[in-house]
Amino acid sequence: MNRYIFFILTFTIINSAFGQILDNSLFRIYRAPFIHGAVTHLRFDSNGEYKMSISEIHCSLCDMQELLNMINSTGTWQQYSDTITLTSNQNKVIKMIIVTDSLIKPCFPLGYDISEKHDSIKAKIIDNNQKNGLQDFHLIYDTYPNGVARFIIDRYRARMSEYEIEIKPDGTIKKVDYYWDDKKSNRIR
Repeated sequence: MNRYIFFILTFTIINSAFGQILDNSLFRIYRAPFIHGAVTHLRFDSNGEYKMSISEIHCSLCDMQELLNMINSTGTWQQYSDTITLTSNQNKVIKMIIVTDSLIKPCFPLGYDISEKHDSIKAKIIDNNQKNGLQDFHLIYDTYPNGVARFIIDRYRARMSEYEIEIKPDGTIKKVDYYWDDKKSNRIR
């Protein structure tokens, strides 16, 4: 009986300490289409580390260095049930909700300090952030445990032509889907 309880406790601790979202992946990369004028990537590694970085800046009037300081970060991540907690090397904590395996939403708007705001204003800011989906992170790159790509998805940004590639464990292409203006297409345009 004691062994059974020990096994259940060990399994629970291991499952909550390591990322279930990675399942059998070496790493995954998610993309948010528009955080303060920037396309942002979030990489989760199986060793519990993460890296958030800007891949494209679409804001010509923004202070680029301030934008980089606000968004770029590295640190550790942990998943508990449907919540991911990112702890940066500067001890900033960001909580995210796992909606599906391919969609993660931040609990609070990234890059805003809403601690000094009134509760009604906080609620409006959070509600607007959840509704517009610009800070939602969509899966764009998934791997097998050996590091070979499983999915490569070029979608969820301000482009008309998009694609999804599914790859077999041996590295050969299983299928390719093309999209034009969010509708499936026979070819890339």
